[in-house]
Amino acid sequence: MDMVKNGLVPGRTAPPDYESDMPAYRNILTDEDIVAVLAYIKSTWPAEVLQAQKQTTLRHQ
Repeated sequence: MDMVKNGLVPGRTAPPDYESDMPAYRNILTDEDIVAVLAYIKSTWPAEVLQAQKQTTLRHQ
């Protein structure tokens, strides 16, 4: 959510010195809108991708 809300920020949501055109949506979408968009995108992922994402999340908790 941070990446969507604040864009790619070097040292925060991207490696230092990383350059990207990923915009911030904090002034366009509410937190609820962002959660809904991410849930929709995730609903299109195949099972193996969902499992890989789950394992990544568990490792970073």
